[in-house]
Amino acid sequence: MKNRLCIASPNLAAYSETFIRDQINYLQPDFLIYHGNYPVKSKAGDWKLSFPFNVTLIRGIVRRIFPRLFHISYTNSLAAYLVKHKVGILLANYGPVGVSVVDACQKAGVRLIVHFHGFDAYAFGTIAKYQHAYKNMFSVAERIVAVSTEMREELIKLGAAPGKVVFIPYGINQEKFTSTDPAANGPLLVNIGRFTPKKAPDLLIKAFRIVKDAVPDARLVMVGEGELFEEAKTLAASLHLSDDITFTGVQTSEQIVTLLHQARIYVQHSLRPASGDSEGTPVSILEACACGLPVVSTRHAGIKDAVINGQTGWLVAEGDYKGMAEKIIELLKDPATCRRMGEASRKWMAEAYDFKSQMKKLEEFIKV
Repeated sequence: MKNRLCIASPNLAAYSETFIRDQINYLQPDFLIYHGNYPVKSKAGDWKLSFPFNVTLIRGIVRRIFPRLFHISYTNSLAAYLVKHKVGILLANYGPVGVSVVDACQKAGVRLIVHFHGFDAYAFGTIAKYQHAYKNMFSVAERIVAVSTEMREELIKLGAAPGKVVFIPYGINQEKFTSTDPAANGPLLVNIGRFTPKKAPDLLIKAFRIVKDAVPDARLVMVGEGELFEEAKTLAASLHLSDDITFTGVQTSEQIVTLLHQARIYVQHSLRPASGDSEGTPVSILEACACGLPVVSTRHAGIKDAVINGQTGWLVAEGDYKGMAEKIIELLKDPATCRRMGEASRKWMAEAYDFKSQMKKLEEFIKV
């Protein structure tokens, strides 16, 4: 009974949270709670906050005006649920969720693991709001999981004990993301992810304008949605690229595999915007590498771990869209190097980013 697992996560079906969905499917937790940074209901329907806190509007007002009162009520309710079901360990996805559940875990005698993913370790607003609470949570949690080596150092700077912080990168299923031959594919570039400031879709489009002038038959497909989606389409039109860039919106995993198998290069211009937000390790880059594609991206967060510069792709400085364009052009004109880098990418994924291997590391913590 001591190993009965509960996973806490803000969402159940966010399309951009691929890894969390895969994590849940692999670990098969006994219990799953969700719905916001304070997860307030169970997937099984056997727990939710009692009235009036189960009413979204009232809950929001009380959290804003009487945050301590709400936290105490939440802690008591969640602790009772954990004790009733004899939960032994709780895995919290995202730092703010860890902060929300830490007192309930202490009260119920439940071991806590907190899995950071990106913004929760970097965004200035998030750090300003949670920095003090993070220190308390770090002291209680049994393990803190970082998805990149840079994130591990960042969490230690925020107050986590080095011995508690473990680097466990996202993993990729190479049985699903099978290999293609980029040298045999046309000059197609693919980008996958939310249209958000940290993914800088505008800089990728500007880079592609330069690429298009040097390689006239090059094409770019951008997959995803987000707050910058319409702005990106407008920019593409202003640069006379509407016929050369396809904006697909959200795609299924199966559609993404098909698209990656048609590409020669995967491209992504991640950076840290004014908000301080940052990637963890972009799953889309891991998927592209698993499919045997070279990557042209930026020296940003976990990308520096996932892409070996000069061996599995090229990395440029954040914001250097001209340098990015140069590397893309270089690869588009050299299919043999695309093949060599792509083969190295797939091998690197098998060695360092195998999904089952990374999940087994989490399982080891859970089974102690």
